[in-house]
Parts: sequence; structure tokens; C-alpha cells
Amino acid sequence: MELKIYNPQDNGFLQKIDWNFEELKAEITASAQEYETSVYTDDTIKAAKADRARLNKFVDALTGKRTEIRKALLKPDEQFGKEIKELTGIVQKAIDNIDSQVKGYEQRQRNEKTAKVQEFYEENINDLASVLPFSRVFKAEYANASTTMKSIKEDILSLIQRVGEGLAIINEVDSKYAGDMKEVFLRTYDIGTAMAERNRLEAAEEKRKAYEEEQVRKKAEREARTLAEATRVINAGKAPEQRSVQEVPRSQPQLQEQSVIETVEDPVHVLDFRVHATKGQLDKLKDFLKANSIRFEPVPKGE
Repeated sequence: MELKIYNPQDNGFLQKIDWNFEELKAEITASAQEYETSVYTDDTIKAAKADRARLNKFVDALTGKRTEIRKALLKPDEQFGKEIKELTGIVQKAIDNIDSQVKGYEQRQRNEKTAKVQEFYEENINDLASVLPFSRVFKAEYANASTTMKSIKEDILSLIQRVGEGLAIINEVDSKYAGDMKEVFLRTYDIGTAMAERNRLEAAEEKRKAYEEEQVRKKAEREARTLAEATRVINAGKAPEQRSVQEVPRSQPQLQEQSVIETVEDPVHVLDFRVHATKGQLDKLKDFLKANSIRFEPVPKGE
């Protein structure tokens, strides 16, 4: 099959459009130079607008003529294009038929190679199938004809070995975060990433414990200061032997025990005493008694 052009021949195509280019150029150049140096005043602005419209009309006429010529030149190509499209459509049907068979063959080849890869996987995966399924082992390029079975087998064996060794390492780790490590490892198959996760969790735990201990210490100091202030208020104006509550030194706060201890209920004692204090001191004393669930009530007169 050969495409032959009968008309026009190679030397028969339009090579140049002949027109009065030079004549128009000389005429337009002279007129344009005159307009380029023209000066218009407010009184002659109407004439300026008329000149501008005339020149624009001339430019539009030139470009319009070019469009007209282009359409005439391209008109034969429209029919030629339709005929070419008709021919290519006929050929394309044959191409589609061949292409479908080629693609079918290539897909069968891919399926067969995938089956071989899966067979090799099943022969070597042993007890790791649940954590290393074939869907995560197989790569799309394994099915390509350009990828050799030798390289595929080496790749799969390396992955199986890496996963097996990684799980063995994690199973020997003595850490409450071993489960978190294994979860990360089974997601990435990277023992380094799993170890980094354990380090991150342990660091976070240490930071949390340090924070809680600091909060306990601060609470104990606050309670010690509150008790010392209440004792100071209660003992205001009393002789040492009359003090009913021993003052706790500020420099030795009583830290709470964090271990679990058995609670023994103390008997309730009733103590009547007179307090000499300012209103502010009395308010602090009341706050302290309420905060420590100490019952208090006014003493009836005459008692």
C-alpha cells in the first residue's frame, strides 16, 4: 500500500501568494509617517477620531483578506483530511483486532509468571504467611517479562528472612511496649523503626512519671504550707504549753506516700478552744478546717 498524490504534484503546491505588497507598502509608509507626526488640538479631536477609525478599518481589511485566503487554501485539505480519516478508520479495526490478541497473550504471560511467583512464595513462607501475606510480597514488576525469576526469588527470600529475624528480635525484647513494637514492625517490616517506636514510648513514659511525681511533690508542699498557716493562726497569742496543734516546719513538707496503705479510722475528739485572730486569719482557719473535713461549730454561751 502506498499513498500517491496526483494533484498537485510536489512542485504544484502553491509556493507564494502574489499581491501588490511593495506598492501598498510604499503608499502606507508615506501616509503612516504623516500620521505619526500629526498633532491634534482640542478643536481638531474630532478629526483625530476619524483618522483613527479610517486606519483601523484599513488594518481590519488586511487581516480579513488574509483570513479569507487561508480558508481558500485550506479548503482542499478539508476533503483530504476526511478521506485520510476514513482510511485510517479501516486500518484501525485491523489494529484493534491484533492489539487485543497481543494484550491477551501478554496478560496470560503475566498470569503465568504471577502463579510461579506465588508458588515459590508458598514453598518458602513457612509459618510467616499470617504476618507476611502474598499481597504484600508481590510487586507489579514481578509479572514483567524483563524481571527475571532469579531476582524475584532473591527479593522474596530476603524479605522473608528480614521479617523472621525482626520478629525473633522483638519476641526477646523485655519491654511492656513489645506489642507496640510488633505492630509497627508488621506495618513497615523495619526493625529499626520498631526499635525507635519503643524508645519513643519509653521516653514518653519517663516524662509522664516525672511530671506526676512533680505534681505530688507540689501538692504535698501546698498542704504543708496550709497546715503550717492554720497552726500559726490557731496558736496565735498562746503560750507554748497551750498550743493544741504542733506546727509543721515549712522547710520539711510532709510528702504523701504513693504506695497503697491500709486506712485505719481514728476516733473523733471534741476540743473547745478560743481563738484570737483577725477576720482574715479566721477566714483562712475556716478554709483549712473545711478543706480537711474537720467539723466545727460555735460553742453555746455559758459553757
